[in-house]
Parts: sequence; structure tokens; C-alpha cells
Amino acid sequence: MKFELLADSIKKINNKAGNAAKSAVNQLLTLRNWAIGYYIVEYEQDGSDRAEYGTRLLRNLENEISERGMNVTLFKACRQFYLQYPQIGSTVSNQFNLPNFEKSSTASNLFVTDPEQLINNLSFSHIREIMVLEDSFERFFYETECIKCNWSVRELRRQIKTNLYVRAGISRNPEALLKQTAINSKESNTLTIKDPFTFEFLGLDAKDAVSESDLEQALMDHLQEFMLELGQGFCFEARQKRIVIDDKYYFIC
Repeated sequence: MKFELLADSIKKINNKAGNAAKSAVNQLLTLRNWAIGYYIVEYEQDGSDRAEYGTRLLRNLENEISERGMNVTLFKACRQFYLQYPQIGSTVSNQFNLPNFEKSSTASNLFVTDPEQLINNLSFSHIREIMVLEDSFERFFYETECIKCNWSVRELRRQIKTNLYVRAGISRNPEALLKQTAINSKESNTLTIKDPFTFEFLGLDAKDAVSESDLEQALMDHLQEFMLELGQGFCFEARQKRIVIDDKYYFIC
């Protein structure tokens, strides 16, 4: 065996093991965070001394636990995670043996992502980006596309920011649009979208795939009318305002 081949083989094994370890840690952290949310909600609902803590509960928890990463921000996210993703409960309970846990009946919902798919494919950082969305079907949409396309957290954030869900809804051929975004996807199937939304106030023409620029232009075309309706005291400064931070240019859309 040549030396180069030996080194390459060891490198591949190391990378594979490292990726597997990272994946296992991510999955365990996701399960842990759901369990934290479970305990917080259970305490808030049934704890005999909960009135003593009131709105200071999470801050008091942070001070009492006093461990790196265990803070109010995380506790809020964990509580929201528990409330929005009840289907993960059985998996978490099997891992941590949660007391008094009852399996949720919502797991069979048509637009609820399979818990194993969520845990195995999305990190908690992915889930936190999706949790801010209020519409359950919109969350399901981004979960599905993120898993299918293997998006990074940064790419997921970009797709949410550029309204992929809305653009898919108003595109005449949403599958074509989704295909354009699936650069790293290894699956050929696409998500079936509900009947397209009609944004009549934007005057958008039916197109196979509505791009980011199409949506931006339609909004800009109607901005003047909108601002006039707001009354006095409002102004429009720039279409994409350029700012400089640490010698780097950024654009506020």
C-alpha cells in the first residue's frame, strides 16, 4: 500500500467518525432541549411553588444551575420547542425516561414531520430558525425542504428570509421553483403545495417560478401607494440601503 493511500484512508475514517460523533451529539442535544422544555412547562402548570417564582422562573433557573449555556434564552427556546413539537415526546421519553409523560395524539397529523426525520436530520439550530414561524404548515414546509435539500443553518435562514414558502405558493409551477433551490438535494421527489395563494394587491402575473426579484419589484411598485395611506411622517430612503460595517458592505432590503 502506498503511503499516500494509507494517509488518505486514515483521513477518510477520521472524517467519517468525526461526522458521526457530531451527528450523535446534535441529536442528543435536541432531545435534551425538548426534555428541558417538558420539565419547565410541567413545573409551570403543576408546581406547587410556581407562584413564588412567577415570571422570574427562567432567570432563577439560570442562576441556580449556573452552567455554561444554561441561560434564559435557551430555556425559552426549549419551552417553545416542547410546545410546538409534541411528536418528539415518545423518542425523548425513551431516551430520558420522563416521569408522568403521556404520548401526544398529534403525531399522526398529515403535516407533522416524522420525529425520527427531525432528530436525525435537523440540528436544534435549524429547529430554532423554523420555530419563529407561526404557521404550522409553513414550518412543515421548511422542515421538509431543509431535510430534502440538506441545507445548512445559514442557507435555511436565507430561504426563510427570501420567502421561499410564499414564492412557492404564488408560483404557477412550485415544483420548478423548489427544484432550483435543491442544489444539494439527493432526492427527486418534491413537496406538494396547497392551491397557490393569490397576492392580488401586488398584481403579480402567473409565472412558473416567482423569483426573489419578482416579489421585491412587486412590493416596490406598490410601496408609494402604501406609504401615502400611512399619512405624513414617513419617507423612503433607498431600495437596498448600503451600509458599511467593519469595512464590509451590507445591504438592507
